[in-house]
Amino acid sequence: MKKFVRAKAGAAIHFWKRYEHHLGVGALAVGFIFDLFLAKKPDSVIDNILLCSYLFIAGAIIILLNIRARRRADSAEPLLMLLMLQFCFGGLASNLLVLYGKSGTLTVSVIFLGLLACLVLGNEYLRSRYAQLRFNIAVYYFLLLTYCIIAVPTFIFHSIGMLVFLASEGLSLVAITLFLAILYFAVLRRKKKSSPDALVGAPTKASGLKEISLIVAGILIVFNGLYFLNIIPPVPLSLKNIGAYHSILKLSSGDYLGLYQPAPWYVFWRDTSATFNYTPGESAYCFSSVYAPADLTTPIYHQWEHYNTATKMWDTVSLISFPITGGRASGYRGFTETAALSPGQWRCDVETSSGALIGRIEFTAIETQSAPALSTATL
Repeated sequence: MKKFVRAKAGAAIHFWKRYEHHLGVGALAVGFIFDLFLAKKPDSVIDNILLCSYLFIAGAIIILLNIRARRRADSAEPLLMLLMLQFCFGGLASNLLVLYGKSGTLTVSVIFLGLLACLVLGNEYLRSRYAQLRFNIAVYYFLLLTYCIIAVPTFIFHSIGMLVFLASEGLSLVAITLFLAILYFAVLRRKKKSSPDALVGAPTKASGLKEISLIVAGILIVFNGLYFLNIIPPVPLSLKNIGAYHSILKLSSGDYLGLYQPAPWYVFWRDTSATFNYTPGESAYCFSSVYAPADLTTPIYHQWEHYNTATKMWDTVSLISFPITGGRASGYRGFTETAALSPGQWRCDVETSSGALIGRIEFTAIETQSAPALSTATL
C-alpha cells in the first residue's frame, strides 16, 4: 500500500513538473473567468463573500506552506496548495481589477490598473516565487489593502473621502498584523531548521519581521502617493452614463428627456456626438449617472472646461456640485448647464470632492445659424 501511495505521489509530482506551465495558466484562466461574471457591484453580497473567502484561504495556505517548510517537498500536497494559492491570488486580482476598472477613467487610472494587471500576469510568470514568504506576504497585503479600500466605504462609513481612505488603511493594518502574529507563532518562532528542500527559507525572527514590516510600509506609502495624486479610481463609485445634450427636461415620472446629436453608428462607446452644433445663445447640458452602493451619500462635481488655444490649457468655466445617493442599479442621475458656450473644444468632468475623476465627456462646439437634427432619449 505504501509503495502504491509513493508511486501515485511520484506520478503526481512528475505530472506537475511536466505540465506546470499549463496548470498555472489553467488555474489563472479559471479564476479570472469565474470572477469576471461575479465582479459586478462593490456591494454584492456574493462577490464580497467570495473575496473574503479568497483572502482567508490564501492566508491559510501561506501559513500551511511555511509550516511544511521544514519537511521535504517531495509530495503532491504542497504542489496542490501552491496551485490553489495561485488560483486565489489570480481570482482576487482579476475580481478587484474588474471592480476598479469600472470606476474612474482609464486614462487617469492607468497606473493603478497597471499594477493590478501586472499582478495578474505575475501570478503566472512569477509563480516560482510563491515559495518565498516575503513575496507571498507582499502580494497578500497588496490585495488585502485593495479590497479594504472598496469594503470600508461601502459597508462601514457609507461615504468616501480622505478620512475613509485612512480608515481603510487602518483596517488593513489590523488584519495584516493579526495574520503576521499567527504566522510568527506558527512558523517564524519555531527554531527547527528547514530541510534543504524546504519551500521557504524562513528568516530569523528579527530580520524576518523587519523585512515584512518594510514590505507593508512600502505598500502603504505607494498607495498613499497614488491616492493623493488621484490615481486610485474613486471606488466604490462608477460612471454608468454620461453625455452632452442640447436640452434636458425632467418628466413627472422622475425620468429625464434629453435632446442630443447622436454619435455615428461606428462610435459605439458613446451615445452623443463628439460634435456639438449650436445656435447663438444656446446652452449645453452635461448629464451623468453615477452608481454608488446602497446608503452611500456623497457630493459630486461637474467641472465645465474650455480649451484655451493660446495657453494650450483647459480653463475652468464653472464647477457645480450636487449630492448623490446610492442604491439605484443604473446610477444616480443629475445634470448641469453651461450658458457660456463658445466655439472650440469643451469637456465636462465628473469628479469627487477630492478631485478624483469619475468620468468625462468631450465635444467640439461649432456655432451654426440653423438648428441641427436632434434625437430624443429617456434617461
